[in-house]
Amino acid sequence: MWVKPEEVLLANALWVTERANPYFVLQRRKGYGGGGLTGLLVGTLDTVMDSKTPPYRILHQTPASEISYSVSVANNRAEIHKDWEWIEQNMMETLGSFENEEDATEFVKCKIESMFTHEHKTGEVDEEVENYKTSTRKFMKLFNMPKEEKLVNQYSCSLWKNNIPRQGWMYLSVNHLCFYSFLMGKEAKVIIRWTDITKLEKGNNMLFPESIKVSTREGEFVFSMLLRSSETFRLMEQLANMAMKQLMQEGGFEEDKSIVDRTKKRTPKRMSSIKRDLDARARSDAFRSAFCLPLDEKLDGDTDCVLWTPFNKQHVWGRLYLSSNYICFASRVDIVEQSMVTSQRQVRKRKVRREHPIINSQVRDLVIVVIPLREVVLVEKVDNAASGELGTDSLVVTTKGKHNFIFSQLPVREFILQKLSDFLSRVEEPSDKSPSRQNSTSEPESSAPDEIQFQPALVSVFHRRNSDELSARETIKEHLWNVHFSEFGRGVCMYRTHKTQELILQGLPEKFRGEIWMLFSGAINEMATNKGYYRNLVEQSLGKYTLASDEIERDLHRSLPEHPAFQSDLGISALRRVLTAYAWRNPTIGYCQAMNIVTSVLLLYVSEEEAFWLLTSICERLLPDYYNTKVVGALIDQNVFKDLINENLPALHQKLEDLGLLSMISLSWFLTIFLSVMPFNCAVSIMDCFFYDGARVIFQVALTILDNKQEELLEAKEEGEAMTVLSSYLENITNKDSTMPHIAHTSSMCGSLAEKKEPSVDVAVLIDDSYRKYGHISNQDIDKLRLKYRLQVVQHIEDSTKKNVLRSVQTHTLFKGKELDDLFILFKEEYLTSCYWRTSQQPADMGDKFDPSRPYYEMYKIDFEQFKTMYLSLSPWASGPRAGHLALRTFKFLDDNKDNMINFKEFVYVLGVVCKGDITQKLKLLYLLHQLSPHELEDMASPSPASPVSTKTVESPESAVEAADFFDSDASSVDALQDEIVLPGDPVEEDGGTQEEESQDTQSKEELPSTELIPDQDNNKKADSQGAEGGGSQIVGGGPSGDVGLDILPKPEEKVTAEKEAELQKSLKKMYAKKRELNRSDSKAEFKDVPRMSQAQFIDMWRTLYDMFTDNEYEQQLYHSIATVGTLLLEMGEVGKKFYLQKSVSESSTGESSSTKMESLSEDVEQLKMEESKDPSNSTENQTKEDSSSSQSELSQLDESSAAGARSSYSKPDSDWSISFEQMVASVLTEQPLVTYFEKQCDMSEAVAKMRNRRLITRQSSHFPEKKK
Repeated sequence: MWVKPEEVLLANALWVTERANPYFVLQRRKGYGGGGLTGLLVGTLDTVMDSKTPPYRILHQTPASEISYSVSVANNRAEIHKDWEWIEQNMMETLGSFENEEDATEFVKCKIESMFTHEHKTGEVDEEVENYKTSTRKFMKLFNMPKEEKLVNQYSCSLWKNNIPRQGWMYLSVNHLCFYSFLMGKEAKVIIRWTDITKLEKGNNMLFPESIKVSTREGEFVFSMLLRSSETFRLMEQLANMAMKQLMQEGGFEEDKSIVDRTKKRTPKRMSSIKRDLDARARSDAFRSAFCLPLDEKLDGDTDCVLWTPFNKQHVWGRLYLSSNYICFASRVDIVEQSMVTSQRQVRKRKVRREHPIINSQVRDLVIVVIPLREVVLVEKVDNAASGELGTDSLVVTTKGKHNFIFSQLPVREFILQKLSDFLSRVEEPSDKSPSRQNSTSEPESSAPDEIQFQPALVSVFHRRNSDELSARETIKEHLWNVHFSEFGRGVCMYRTHKTQELILQGLPEKFRGEIWMLFSGAINEMATNKGYYRNLVEQSLGKYTLASDEIERDLHRSLPEHPAFQSDLGISALRRVLTAYAWRNPTIGYCQAMNIVTSVLLLYVSEEEAFWLLTSICERLLPDYYNTKVVGALIDQNVFKDLINENLPALHQKLEDLGLLSMISLSWFLTIFLSVMPFNCAVSIMDCFFYDGARVIFQVALTILDNKQEELLEAKEEGEAMTVLSSYLENITNKDSTMPHIAHTSSMCGSLAEKKEPSVDVAVLIDDSYRKYGHISNQDIDKLRLKYRLQVVQHIEDSTKKNVLRSVQTHTLFKGKELDDLFILFKEEYLTSCYWRTSQQPADMGDKFDPSRPYYEMYKIDFEQFKTMYLSLSPWASGPRAGHLALRTFKFLDDNKDNMINFKEFVYVLGVVCKGDITQKLKLLYLLHQLSPHELEDMASPSPASPVSTKTVESPESAVEAADFFDSDASSVDALQDEIVLPGDPVEEDGGTQEEESQDTQSKEELPSTELIPDQDNNKKADSQGAEGGGSQIVGGGPSGDVGLDILPKPEEKVTAEKEAELQKSLKKMYAKKRELNRSDSKAEFKDVPRMSQAQFIDMWRTLYDMFTDNEYEQQLYHSIATVGTLLLEMGEVGKKFYLQKSVSESSTGESSSTKMESLSEDVEQLKMEESKDPSNSTENQTKEDSSSSQSELSQLDESSAAGARSSYSKPDSDWSISFEQMVASVLTEQPLVTYFEKQCDMSEAVAKMRNRRLITRQSSHFPEKKK
C-alpha cells in the first residue's frame, strides 16, 4: 500500500533489509519471522503495545543522503513484493537518467504522492477505521475464526497463570472470549465460549487490582490490569447473558440493521457495528423497562430538556427520550449507568440534576410522562419571544385529549422536530378505542350473533353488594382518584408523580383497578396497537389441540375455586380462552402452572381481552422467563432473593439455608405474586403496587414477611415448623378496605390449623412496611443481580439436561463414563456453532424442542456437514480419499426419518460401534452401510466424496450482518483476509515453498502405486500367499487410492490345476469352521434378516476397505488379507449364483437357516469338482474361458464405477451374483490381520480434546489454565 513519503532518520533500527537497489530498500521488521534476542524483544513489544506498525516497508534512499523516505508499507510479503516489482519495472530506468540525487528524490516523492492520491481518491483514510480492521484480521488469524464470528472489542490486560501475569490482549467477540499473549517467543492463547462460562466476578484487591475472574467447568481465568474494567465487565456480562438466552433456546444474536442509521451521527467510527448494536440494546432495554413499553420498541435518541408542569406551574429538569412510537420524559430515571450521548455530538454539555431512585416516596419532584405518538395530533415550535416564562427553544406537543406538553431548552430543537415529523408520518391509523377506558370494564364487547362473546370484568357480573353499599373508605378512594385525574390527567398521557404512588400505596378502588393496572403495566399500549389480535388468536386456536390444552383443562377448576365467578361456566370459559390464546401466541412458554391463578384474578377486574394483554405483559416483560418450561426466571429470582436476604437479614439467611426453606417459599410466592399463599383480596393490593413499581415490590414484600417472623423462624427446629409459622402468618393477612367478602383460602400451603393464635395483619400495613424498610431496592439492582445469577442457574439447568441426555442414551451406545460425557460436550458445541454462524434455522421443527414428551437426546441435532466434520476427526475408519463417501453413507444410514438431521443417540450409537464394538458388530455395520441404494445418496447436497477431505471445520453462511461499513469494501474471502497480516512469531516465508511442499505431499499420496499380485506360473507358493483361486478371478491388493485400489485380473487358462482346487477346498473348510464357531459363540440374531449383498455393493465395500487401511502401520499385511478374503468371496459368489437362485424358493418356504444353505453350497462345490475331474481338459478350458470373460466384465464394471464416483452405476451388473453376511464374517475371520484390525478398540477422549482445541494450535507453544483439582 502506497503511503505519503515521510522522513525516516534511522532506517535500520529494528528493521532487517531483505532487498536493495541503488534507490530503494525493502525491509522487514524484526520479530516478524526473524530470530535472535532483538527479534523476540521487538515482537514482544509490538504485541504488548498492540503496535499497528506494518511488518514490511519500502524506503527510498540515496547513497549521499542519510535521510530515507517511506514509500510503501504492507501487512504481508506478497503485497510488498508487488509494490517492489512495480518500482523496479516502472521507476528504475527513469531514476537512472537523473544526474542529481535531489532531483531523483523529488521525482520519487511526487510519483509516490500521486500513486497514493489515486489509491485513496474516495477520501482520506480514517486511521481509527484502519486500526479496527487490522484488529479484526489479527483476531481472525490468531484464533482461526471464520468471518461469521464478529469481533466486538479488544482490551489490554494480563492473564494470571501460576501467580505470574502474562501481558496481552483480550478479544471479545459475539460468541467467544479470547486472550493472546506473545512474550519472548512464547505464546499463550485462550478461547472460551460464552456458553461455557459459569460465573463472572469483578474484584479489586491488592493481588488482583481491577480484575475480572471468569469461571468455567474446566478452570478459572483471572484477567487484571484492565484500563477500562467497568466497561469491559459490563460488555462481558451482556455477551454472557446473550449466550445464556441462546442456551435456553431463545435464539442467537441477530444484528440490528437499523442501528447504523440511528447512531451514525453520534457514534465514533472506530466502534464496530456490533459494539454499537450491544450498547444500543442495553439502552433500549433500560428505556423499555423504565417506561413499560412493548418489547419491540427501540430508543432512538435522548437529550436534556425542561418540562413545564401545569399542575404546579413549575419547570422540571429531566431528560427527553424518543423512539419511533413514543415520546417519554423522566425527571429522575437514569436509564443506563454510563455517559449519555445526545443526538448530536456537537451540542453543548449540560449539567443535569439527577435524583436518586425513589425511596419511601420522598422524591417530591418526580415526574414521568409517556406520550404515544398515536395520541399526538400536533408538534410545533414556540418562538422564544412568545414563549415568555415557558423557556427558550421550546416544542409544544398536543394530544387528542387537548393536552399540551411543553418541552423547552432543547439544545437540538430543529433536529428533534424533524425526527418527530418523520415518526408521525409513519404512525399507523389509531384504533377506535378511546384513550380512557372508563366504561370498558362494565359492558361486554358487541359482536355478531355467530361470534364468540367475550366477557367484561367478572366483578361486574358477579356482584356481591348493591351499588349503594360502598364503604366510606372505598368512597374516599374513588374521590381521591377523581381529583387526581382532574389535576394530572387521565389515561396513558397522564403526569405520573409521587402523588400517584401515594394513592397506589393506599390501595386502588375497585372501580378504577382494572384501568390503572392496564395503564401502569403498559398493556394498554400493546392492546391499542394490536386491535383484533386477541379475537384472531381465539378463532385460530378454537378446537385445536396443543401440548398445553390438556394441562389447561386440568387446571381450569383449580383456579380460584372459592370465587363464584369460577364456579360458573361463564368464568371458566373466559379463563380457558385467555390461557389457550396465550399458549397459541407463545408456544415457547405455552402454559405453566400458576398462570391459571394469576389470570383468574385478572379476569375479575378487567375484560377478557385486557386480561390477555395483562398476562402477556407479566409473562414477557414484568416477570421474564418465569413461566417457560424450565421456570428459568423464577429460579434466577430465587437466587436474587437469597442474595437480598443475606444482605438485609444475614442472621436469618443461614437458618433458612439449613432448613432448605428458601427454594420452597420463593417459587410459590413469586410465580403467583402471592395469590396462592394469602387471600386473593389481600394479594390484589400487592398486585396494585407490582403493576406500578415492577418486580421489586415482590422482593420488598417477601423480605418484610421474613423480617416480621424472624424471631420465630430462628427458633424453628425443622422445616415443617418454619412452614407452619409462615403459613399461619400469611393466612391471617386481611384487607380492611376490600369490598369482597372474606373467603377461606383453599391453598394446601395455607391449610387451616386446629388453633389460630396468629393475630391478623392488614395488607396495607405490610406494604407500607415493605416500602419503608426495603424501598432502597430498585429495579436496576434487581436487574444487576439477575445478570449475576443467570449464568449460574442456566448452567445448572444445562448440567441437569446433560445428565438426563447421557442417562437416556447409555443403553444405546458402547461408550461409557467420561468418553460419553466428552462426546456430548463436543456434539452440543457443534450444534451451537451452527446456531452462531448460519443465517437460516436448522431444518427441524423448532416447536418440538419444547415438547416435554420428546426424549432428551432430541434437543440437539446436527446436519450432514457437522456430522462429517466430527466423523472425519473422530472415526478410526475415516482414512483415505473416500472417507467423505463413507461419512455420507453413515449419515444416510442413521437418518431414518429423512429430515437430514441426526440426534445425539444416533451419533454415539454408530461411533460406539466403530470404536468399541466387537468384530461382528463392526463388520455388520460396514456391511449394512453398503446396502444403501445409489438414489439414497444422490439427494444429499454434499461435496464430492471422491475428493480429498479436509478435517477443518466446514464454514457456514454468515449468521449476522457484516460489521457495518468496515467490511463492506472488502471483497476478499476470509482466507485472504487472514493472510493479509503477519504476526510476531510467524516463520519467515520462502516464496512458493509452502505450496511446493503441499503439492509434493499430495503427489506422493496420489501416486502410490497399486500392488498387483499376479500369480507366478513357476511358483505356486507365491500364488498361494497372494490368495486362493476358484472360479477364475482374483482380487489383488492396491494402494489407498479409490481408483486403483482394487484390480480384478484374468487368470491364465493353463493354471487351473488340482492344487488350486485343493486350495479352494482348504479355504472353504476353514471358513465353515469359523462359521460353526460363530454359531456357537454368537447369537444367530446377528445374522438374522440381513440382506444378501450384490456384486456392485461388494466391489464398493471393498474399495472402502482399501481406503480404511491407508497409513495403517500394517498396511501391506491388511491389503494382502483383503485380497485373499475378497478372492474367496468372489469365488463363492460365482459358484453360488448357479445354485442359490434355484434353491432360494424352497429354502425360504421351509425356513432353512443360513448355515444350512452354506452346507448345501459346500456339497454343490464337491459335486462340481467331481464332474470336472471326469473331463479335466475340456472342463478346465471351458471354465477358464468363462471365468476369464466374467473377470474382464467385472473389471470394466469397476472402471465405470470409479468414474461415476459414489453413484455405483454399473453398465452390466451381474444381478445373480451375491454373498451373505455370514459368508463375509466367516471369511474375514480366517485372516488374522483383519481380525486384529477390527477387534482393536479406540479411546475417544484424546481425539475429542484435539477437535475441541483445534483453534488453539499455536506457532510456538501454548499455555492453558490448569484444571481445578
